[in-house]
Amino acid sequence: MKEVFVSNCERSFVKRAIEVDTRLDGRTLFEPRPLKINFGANWGCCLVSLGQTRAAAQVSCEIQQPRASRPNEGMLFVNVELNPLAAAHFEKGKHSETAALINRQIEKCLKESRCVDLESLCIVAEKKVWNLRVDVTIINHDGNLIDCASIAALTALMHFHRPDVTSTGEEVIVHPFTEKDPLPLTLYHHPVCISFITFDNGKTVVDPSYLEERCGAAILTMSINAYREVCSLYFDYIEYTSLVADVIPSVSNFAANYSLELIRDIKEAVRLDVEAKYKKEVPQSRTFPNCIAQDKLMSMIQERINIRLTTWRVSNGEKVPGAGMVIDMASDDDEGEILNTGNGTAELIMKKTANTIGEGGRNTWLSSDSSDNEMEHHADAVDDDDDVEFVAIEPKVKVIDDIELSGDSEEEVTEVLSKQDLL
Repeated sequence: MKEVFVSNCERSFVKRAIEVDTRLDGRTLFEPRPLKINFGANWGCCLVSLGQTRAAAQVSCEIQQPRASRPNEGMLFVNVELNPLAAAHFEKGKHSETAALINRQIEKCLKESRCVDLESLCIVAEKKVWNLRVDVTIINHDGNLIDCASIAALTALMHFHRPDVTSTGEEVIVHPFTEKDPLPLTLYHHPVCISFITFDNGKTVVDPSYLEERCGAAILTMSINAYREVCSLYFDYIEYTSLVADVIPSVSNFAANYSLELIRDIKEAVRLDVEAKYKKEVPQSRTFPNCIAQDKLMSMIQERINIRLTTWRVSNGEKVPGAGMVIDMASDDDEGEILNTGNGTAELIMKKTANTIGEGGRNTWLSSDSSDNEMEHHADAVDDDDDVEFVAIEPKVKVIDDIELSGDSEEEVTEVLSKQDLL
């Protein structure tokens, strides 16, 4: 399936909004989306959400022979997979150009920057080493896949613990986790990717959404660690303008500060989950089931969109939108409520969304272990619906003629019916 075409009206609307320092999701130009990290039951398994962009990462290891050029170092392999679950235009089992670009950027960020101590993965020089494999799967595509995938890969490496081994000279014994505690990986530094999109009007935004990526003129991805060191740099332009040359000096300071905040949040999340695993406790706020909406029909429900408003006026002691924003409230079924969520932002919340499947309404399917109160509430809701009237319809049987079949004669009686008899 081909990618959805972006119309000229959409491009013009996005560019005009950027000119007045306004983004469609209510963020400022240098305001990234919130980061959420959830961990699985296994070591090195995590799910990273950067806004609505989601990526899952899993680190695995196996014992192999080292390369002849580096006999005392382990190996690190990165694989990025894009499937139709993330976006309809991704093809399953096909390594697209987008997947190759993301894979290359993560390899530059993690592998070529030498952040992982590969010498510590050596078991027996020239014979046995650990081979690490990082599998990153994009679950939902809402822009900025490189940043989300790099954060997921780095978090999985920091969270991963390999089994302890014992070498007797001739054989290698891999101890299970029940015998010896697993060992964490040694990381020299922690680089993350930070992406920017520059428009033809000279404005630059951080952490672009999917629509902003399609409307931008140039893309810049910087891999920076907590020491404010640039590990890799990627720059590509879609529409060349004379303003893109000043992008790197204008965003480098912000990228260094933002990378420090990201790495601090990642370290804190990994530390809490590792301590909980050693204590045989599972923090409910950072597990996979916590990132799934339990009361929704769809597992990955989109959050409400923040609407940026310029003015507010007070009516009867309540804040309502000012001039320039009109909401039709004529229909009682579509009645909504506007809430002021911050400085100049608001949310439109629909009151009746119980049966709106497309908007991810509440699940009304009752299971066998539902409580009696839920069953009674469901029954009352059905009884209150007076719009449906059930009418019993009895079928009419038309008898053409009575035929006597009680006789003993074996002769067949043939009767010819006219057209009037059939009517």
